[in-house]
Amino acid sequence: MKKVIYLVIIVAVVLVAVVTCPDKQAHRDAVMDEVNTAIGSQIKESTGLGDTELEQGLSLIGSTIASKMIESAFESSFKVNNYFVFSTGELTYDGQSKTVSVGFLGHVFTSLNAGDMKKAIGE
Repeated sequence: MKKVIYLVIIVAVVLVAVVTCPDKQAHRDAVMDEVNTAIGSQIKESTGLGDTELEQGLSLIGSTIASKMIESAFESSFKVNNYFVFSTGELTYDGQSKTVSVGFLGHVFTSLNAGDMKKAIGE
């Protein structure tokens, strides 16, 4: 009887994981949120813009423009692999693929390091 209960629990968990597996859009949104945060932070640091409304507006305009440019390049090099119970997002850069996100149970976890992104943006 215990084996049947364990089997039902395992099947239920797998079924929930399959139904809630994040799609490409969820991965894209999670990764782009991280990128946009890094862009905004880098622009603020490199320009020295403060907290006045004008400076915040200029920072927002700059980060929006940079974000749109990165987003168009991102679309062509981003791929999502669906493994039914989880999914991974891969970014291809200079011929090398790197897993940048993992999706499980409806949530996407990103492995992007904000420091590395800031460094790449600064270059």
